[in-house]
Amino acid sequence: MARSRIWPVRLLLLMLVLAIAPAEQAAAAEPVECWRGWGYRIDPQTRTYKSEELLLVTKGPAGWQPGQEVALYLLDRASGQIDPKAPPITVVPFNPRSYYRNNLNYVDGEGQIVGSEDNLVFGLSHVPKPTAAIEKLYKYNVWACGLEGSVE
Repeated sequence: MARSRIWPVRLLLLMLVLAIAPAEQAAAAEPVECWRGWGYRIDPQTRTYKSEELLLVTKGPAGWQPGQEVALYLLDRASGQIDPKAPPITVVPFNPRSYYRNNLNYVDGEGQIVGSEDNLVFGLSHVPKPTAAIEKLYKYNVWACGLEGSVE
């Protein structure tokens, strides 16, 4: 009798997993890369801070070359997601400094905010695309779990 009660629950859980799996596969199949960190609006003449700390992220890679525009998106502190109500902050870095520490690439510097009299000081770390080994592990996991896909 107990076995017949468990079967519908197991079937429901299996259907739920199969419904969620394609969405997770689609998200995991696209390797994500960005720069994530902080910034402050400052007055270019006095160098005084004009804002509280801004949590910033790029959508994808950034070149970080002097004079090359970079779009930075404000993160919502509560959710950690890009704030949909905040417009991007486009900054033109003067002389960004790139360096490598603790297995991460970093960039910091100052730049002019496009459309504003303010400058932005910033510091961000690179969130790289997953390596090929991790992608292969993902493909193996998809195969091993009986989901769509194969080991290549």
